[in-house]
Amino acid sequence: MSVDLARHYEDIFTTHVGNPDLNVVMIFAAEHLVYLVPLTLLYLWFASEGSRTNFEFGMPLTLSRFTTEDGKMRSVFIFTTIVISVAISYAMGQLYSHPAPYMVGYDTLLTEAPENSFPSQHTTVVFAFVWPLLYLQDRRRTGLVALVLASLVGISRVYVGVHYPIDIVGAIGASLFGFTLVYAARGLVMEFAGLCIRIEDRFLRIVSQVL
Repeated sequence: MSVDLARHYEDIFTTHVGNPDLNVVMIFAAEHLVYLVPLTLLYLWFASEGSRTNFEFGMPLTLSRFTTEDGKMRSVFIFTTIVISVAISYAMGQLYSHPAPYMVGYDTLLTEAPENSFPSQHTTVVFAFVWPLLYLQDRRRTGLVALVLASLVGISRVYVGVHYPIDIVGAIGASLFGFTLVYAARGLVMEFAGLCIRIEDRFLRIVSQVL
């Protein structure tokens, strides 16, 4: 690593000096904002029954079909995007790796177990959550708020010293590629979502009969 680049990174990872309030915000964003993703997926699954009977599971779905208020379908679509994106992110990490900033002597706010820093899995998850949310929502406000929060996660992961900027860029790329693949296979994804819903219905009927 060149001296100029090393100094550039040192400037990034020492911005926390003299900013205790900002440090608290960034540490919280870096470590905890990602938990909004599973909470939102659970909310989408349990809070909205929607009109799932109107879906034709065997057919490729158009944008208009995705604008239904069915939270369960959205939840499965988003969850699938996250899983595929994380798999892509993991594969990228097998092809290229470098140590995290705290492993090479930078003065960082956080340290974690020694690991490959590229790409950021936290950032992959939150952006993989954002792209389908923007696509599926009738009202874009929720998706835009999620985009802002996801950006904060990416910035905070660099600020606290657990990732380099390139790790964030790689994560965003992985999430976009993952969303593209899921969009291309949206018909199959919606079939899978329908299967999940039918399994839940059958399970609830059995439980209700037993109780």
